[in-house]
Amino acid sequence: MIKAMCHCGNIKITIPETTETVTSCNCSVCSKYASLWAYFSPKDVKIAATTDAVSSYSWGDRTIKFHHCNNCGCLTHYTPTELGNKHKMAVNFRLVNTSILSSLKIRYFDGADTWEEIEQ
Repeated sequence: MIKAMCHCGNIKITIPETTETVTSCNCSVCSKYASLWAYFSPKDVKIAATTDAVSSYSWGDRTIKFHHCNNCGCLTHYTPTELGNKHKMAVNFRLVNTSILSSLKIRYFDGADTWEEIEQ
């Protein structure tokens, strides 16, 4: 079981198992957030938040909503909108224990131009 949470603890995320990779995307939003995304089925992710703890932001083609804590500001996850892929969401793995994060391979993705993986 993997646990992630924002800095203040208002948003807690539980995932049944880890992943082998996380993704660093260079699109205009992700590059500013400096997130490392791990992808899961929404049915496998449990999110617990205090009342009014979460705000969301959607941009561009509006297929995903980025969620962050209203108190500490941490970006915690993104979910699909009605326009997006209902079977995929992402958790910001910068919020998990560093020993877990350091064991994962980072995949670099060109979300700014080509929508292809960037070889490192």
